[in-house]
Amino acid sequence: MAIITVNNQKGGVGKTTITFNLCKGLEERGYKVLAVDNDPQGNLTSAFLEDPTQLKADILNIYQNNVEVQPEQLSEKLFLIGSTIHLAKTADNDFDIIFRLKEGIEAFNKEFDFVLIDCLPSFGYLNMASLNASDYVLIPVKPAPFALAGIKDLFDTIDKAKNRLNQNLKVLGIILNLVEGRKTTIGDELERVLRDTYNDMVFSTCINKGVKLEESPAFNQSIMEYDSKGKQAIQFNQFLDEFLKRYEKQKK
Repeated sequence: MAIITVNNQKGGVGKTTITFNLCKGLEERGYKVLAVDNDPQGNLTSAFLEDPTQLKADILNIYQNNVEVQPEQLSEKLFLIGSTIHLAKTADNDFDIIFRLKEGIEAFNKEFDFVLIDCLPSFGYLNMASLNASDYVLIPVKPAPFALAGIKDLFDTIDKAKNRLNQNLKVLGIILNLVEGRKTTIGDELERVLRDTYNDMVFSTCINKGVKLEESPAFNQSIMEYDSKGKQAIQFNQFLDEFLKRYEKQKK
């Protein structure tokens, strides 16, 4: 069971969109997947459920009550542990919550092929809990000003998590997301610097910004379902190919 946190402490980089489409795409390829919403905004939960108020498996129970939560089955091989705004209260709790997510997910060991954790864009206990619980970190980045500074901060946080909590944590890669369809000087330069700085850590595939990519979660559909022949669907399938190759290589 591979546990992967989709993480960037900077907002607006499309973490939820990446997590949602990854979960859907991996299931489509035959993998059993657990989606975990670790963000009080609950956007991943809303992407999966037509009525998020009817959530049956709330991550808050893992943090607050330290009890086992039975994931909600969405389809044959796709399951969800969701969240609501009430999760925000957890940030004020004691340091012990950093360990509860790991313990909660370990209860499903060998039940799933992949566990994908969507994180909130900030420092804090919830973010650290996801790094402590995970085997890998996937980093979505939008080629925009201050993107490189945000990645550096995240790598500093990952290093702290490795040194103090989870020595086996690895970075699976950096995915360029929400890339403008037309070439821009600043976008091209940021991509060049990013690839020069992080080399093979950056996925070859980029995901372009697009209206259909942004609106598809509102219909509880991946971009591959919503616009199967569109540019972003093709790019995401290419990203899935690369994602799986990287995972197979790193787990050896």
